[in-house]
Amino acid sequence: MESSTLVTSQTTNLKVNIVLETREDGSAIASILELPQYRVEAANREQALAILKEIVAQHKNKIEVIPMEIQLPQAEQSKRPWMKFAGVFKDDSDFDTVQQYIQEYRQELDAALNIEDSDLERDAS
Repeated sequence: MESSTLVTSQTTNLKVNIVLETREDGSAIASILELPQYRVEAANREQALAILKEIVAQHKNKIEVIPMEIQLPQAEQSKRPWMKFAGVFKDDSDFDTVQQYIQEYRQELDAALNIEDSDLERDAS
């Protein structure tokens, strides 16, 4: 099994998305989409955002964001799963007969459709 690679981030800011729900009574619920454990309820949206910002500021020294890159296996089989069936009929003596039957049947269908198309064109004229 391959080991994961840790990449140290040099960024000083972390951008997050705030989910802000304003209720009919004017109160608000604010949470950080990427960090759902940070969720507050307040009398209005401004207070909710301020409280959320304060909570994150209090905890930011305890929080560490570490990006991790995990290499996934690139098996040839997963790219083309149907390839495991390639050649399955190579030694089957009936395969050519079945192929011929399918070809003849398709030609019959095409001929029938061509006749119907000709009849429709003639009737439309």
